[in-house]
Amino acid sequence: MRRNRIIHGAVAGVALFVVVAGGAPCHAGADETFGSGPEVKQSEQEAIAELFRQYCFKCHGPRTQKAKLRLDTLDLAANTPSVRATLEMILRKVSRGDMPPDEARTPSLRERTLLVSSLETRLGELAKAARRSGLWTRNRRLTVEEYNHTMQALFGVDAGMANLLPADPVAKSGYRNDSERLGLSSLQIEAYMDSARRAVRRYVQGGRTGPEPLRYQIELEDLFYGTADRYKTRKRAPVPVDAEAFATRRAANVAAAPKYVDPLGPMLPGAYTEKESMRAAIPKLHQQYVAIPKRLAVGEMIVRIRAAGTAGRDGRFPRMRVEAGITLGDGCSMDKRVLGEVDVSAPLEAPRTYEFRIRLEDVPTKGPLRDEDSFDRLSVFDMEQVFISNVSCDDRAIFALGRGGYSDPAKGSDRIAGPLKKMRENGVNFLHLDSLEIEMLPGVGPRNDPYRWRIPAAPPREEDDWAVAREVIVPFMRQAYRRPIAPMEIAAKGDLFGKLREQGSTFEESLQETLVAVLISPSFLLLESRPPVDDAARTGPTPHQLAARLSYLAWLSPPDGQLMKYADDGSLAKQGVLRREAGRLMADPRSRRFLESFCRQWLQLDRHANVAVDRQVYPTWDDDLAALSIRETLATFVEVFKSGASALDLIDSDYAMLNDRLARHYDAGTVKGGQLHKVRLPENSVRGGLLTQASVMTMNSDGVHSHPIRRGVWLLDRFLHDPPPPPPAAVPQIDEKNPEFRGLSLKEQIELHRKPGRCSNCHAKIDPWGIAFENLDATGRWRDKVQVREGGKLLSRPVDGAVQLPGGRKIGSISEMKRFLREERGEQFARSLVHHLLTYAIGRPPDHADREQVRKIENSFKASGYRLRELVLIIVESELFRNP
Repeated sequence: MRRNRIIHGAVAGVALFVVVAGGAPCHAGADETFGSGPEVKQSEQEAIAELFRQYCFKCHGPRTQKAKLRLDTLDLAANTPSVRATLEMILRKVSRGDMPPDEARTPSLRERTLLVSSLETRLGELAKAARRSGLWTRNRRLTVEEYNHTMQALFGVDAGMANLLPADPVAKSGYRNDSERLGLSSLQIEAYMDSARRAVRRYVQGGRTGPEPLRYQIELEDLFYGTADRYKTRKRAPVPVDAEAFATRRAANVAAAPKYVDPLGPMLPGAYTEKESMRAAIPKLHQQYVAIPKRLAVGEMIVRIRAAGTAGRDGRFPRMRVEAGITLGDGCSMDKRVLGEVDVSAPLEAPRTYEFRIRLEDVPTKGPLRDEDSFDRLSVFDMEQVFISNVSCDDRAIFALGRGGYSDPAKGSDRIAGPLKKMRENGVNFLHLDSLEIEMLPGVGPRNDPYRWRIPAAPPREEDDWAVAREVIVPFMRQAYRRPIAPMEIAAKGDLFGKLREQGSTFEESLQETLVAVLISPSFLLLESRPPVDDAARTGPTPHQLAARLSYLAWLSPPDGQLMKYADDGSLAKQGVLRREAGRLMADPRSRRFLESFCRQWLQLDRHANVAVDRQVYPTWDDDLAALSIRETLATFVEVFKSGASALDLIDSDYAMLNDRLARHYDAGTVKGGQLHKVRLPENSVRGGLLTQASVMTMNSDGVHSHPIRRGVWLLDRFLHDPPPPPPAAVPQIDEKNPEFRGLSLKEQIELHRKPGRCSNCHAKIDPWGIAFENLDATGRWRDKVQVREGGKLLSRPVDGAVQLPGGRKIGSISEMKRFLREERGEQFARSLVHHLLTYAIGRPPDHADREQVRKIENSFKASGYRLRELVLIIVESELFRNP
């Protein structure tokens, strides 16, 4: 299309995005030199080289290169990423005493001190030189997460906006917002263009007339679902009614006594089967499906369910989950999204109406759809559905087909009567459903503002087109660019609009495509652009850059009106204003985005998805419990932040964020309700803090066995910022079938495995930290015994979690380990937390040039009592945040 060529021409030179925006390149090649910086003094350089020659060349010289490291050819004057990484690694090993190894010739204390000092000095100089050359820049592109929230804020629609974009790369530091990694490719620009066009088409209101709302009112006793004849299911599916009929039916339902059909029992924890009759899309005794023949593609869906609950033997009420999605072509699998969950405690005689909302764009569907159309998608197999479940788990529940799993509803009710009776006798809770309402409202929906952006009618005279279009485009640019707009930028968009009109595009099409060009411009996609005419002599951030820096840290989205006001009048940089605004932003509910995003990346929680827990070994584990364990970890971090508690509570505390299912998993006593909430723990509980949570234990296991080595490496890396080196290539895993391991505990196997090899030095520093967690299995549950194989038989052996840590400290249990970490390694943990939060906040790891500023932050954090909220404010006020 000619229009595509024009738009591409408008953003030509994408590889030079940052230069266009007034900054240095986003990143450089792997070994590009950025200037050597100040020369190392000749005598100092000779001293480093001489120490390398005396103590390192034997293992890392011309004849031998252990760990593929050669130092005799290392150019100390070069300033490349590989040279800096090598010097960092050497400094770390020498500082800790890891190198030279014990069996090698050892330098004197004076020589070691000289080498450490010289390396620190050199690394500081290299970092400063690299920064002056533009290696580090805040002018990176938005992350996918930031882009999503930015588009939502711009259009005023709480829908997913970034699902067309590729995932962000993860830096070595573990973070996705690293400035060095967030470049732009031509393929990414195509994805951004597709995303922009979709958003403009959906959320900029033009002259076209949208679809009418769809409304359903369904009495659950009238619901028909039969597996024997899917065509009959389609024929008798609910149909939408007009607003008047909808109101009449609603009033009649409220006025009449509730009428319940077969109740929904709770889930059986971990229940699953491979038999087709029990696969995902066949309803079970805890599920109810409602097929929807017609729905809208864009808009908001509101689901209201009138329901009641009866408590079980333990006083727990049912927990209702509502989802929406589609049954796929095989008729047995589904793609769905959760609308929400709620504990249902309303009595049978007085049911309550529970409301759930979701953007229709976020509900899975099958096949391409025109956004302005409603569609009918109730074929024999492919059905749009609302799913209602009782997800409160009970070991006495029965996992079997529900009413909808049989040939017709009446026969289904007869077949499930027995299991329902048995569950009642066993004292399980039940969810009772009376009626269901569904409203699908086109556009942005009642919870949001009216359309934020509208395309006006074309003026009578074509020569007036730009004057009319300008009234939409300029305010759009101002919000999209998050700063004042330069006249030349407005003129450029005017030229683009004019070219589109000359090529035959309508007024509406030309205005839409000009808005698309705004959304793929450097000033929108990059975090901190400057106007083309900005003061070239300025060295620090502009007020608008500082405002964006703060809002994207706290909210992952653009500055709001108040923050922009302080940027516009220049007062944001004044003493106390920045801190006050940071406090305001962190008190806003949107700050939870930052807290959860940082926590996920800091703890590497995404690794959880890579572990497949063996459900035959752990029958109560399922996807719900896996997701719940992640939510527990995030909720713990948020609670420590919001409550003002010491960050050391992340190591160990006398409370935990639990619900009924997690409490049962941990055997932590009776906790009521499916909502996570703060629970005080008994004095000797192993729970409290992050270290013993199911998420951490599971992601650092192999899904069957605990994995002390993974757990030890993770603890050293993420909690203590003392990561061990990566293992050498081709290192074998522990083989349980090895005859030498027969009858040995895992702790003894590890000791035997590492004893003869070259790995013993590193493992001696790693393994004790992980072995201390041995009383926690692969899902984080407590165990006193573990099974070992001996002579073809499985025998139970007591778990031995006692260890001697590097340095000689003896630890007898995981509780003792947590106390040791809090009381004796708390300051090291706090420094680690400063490092990780700074890495996230400034978009790069702090380096040797930042040492003095980092120390100031660490000292202020300590003086605050290690309060997380105070740490964020300290970082925001720091020179590192203002000029990273």
